[in-house]
Amino acid sequence: MVRVPAEFEEEFEPKGETFFAIAELLYIDPDRQYTQAELADRFDCSTQTISTHTQTMAEWLDRRDEQTTYAWDTDAHDPASTEGLAGVRQFYTDLWNLLKRHSSTTPGSFAIMGFVMFVAATVVGAFAVVFSLSITQESAIPLQIYVVIAAGSFVTGVIATLLAPFQAVVNRWLWARLPANVSQNND
Repeated sequence: MVRVPAEFEEEFEPKGETFFAIAELLYIDPDRQYTQAELADRFDCSTQTISTHTQTMAEWLDRRDEQTTYAWDTDAHDPASTEGLAGVRQFYTDLWNLLKRHSSTTPGSFAIMGFVMFVAATVVGAFAVVFSLSITQESAIPLQIYVVIAAGSFVTGVIATLLAPFQAVVNRWLWARLPANVSQNND
């Protein structure tokens, strides 16, 4: 769980749970501007309570043009500077969940394979560029081999990606023509 900086906690230690919940929400998503009404709805309290809390933590917040919208002031403390590990962990958790969800369908599997081939083409293409510019020692493998592998991976990625919507159309067509008693027997 991402928490506000230790200095913030020390400065406002006697404040209540709602106060810190507001601060944590603003800290987690510093690019988003929240209105008083949004915060009041989210934390089930009055806009006056939100106003009081945000005035107390004003030096940690970014309030634009005297509007009643609030965001975490990244100049005071940038979450990206200390929450890097949490950000990386969240990225890979989101990626894993996305891959699990899409790999359970045939069109999603084709899309994932296409993406993997694009990544492979990018990596092998980068090796080709590095070796062609003589940035590192020369490779024992000829430069043309890298180019052919990168181009082949890219073309394969395009084909696999294009198969995803085609497979979705085929699935829709097959399910529309599947006899009703077959689908009932499987239930």
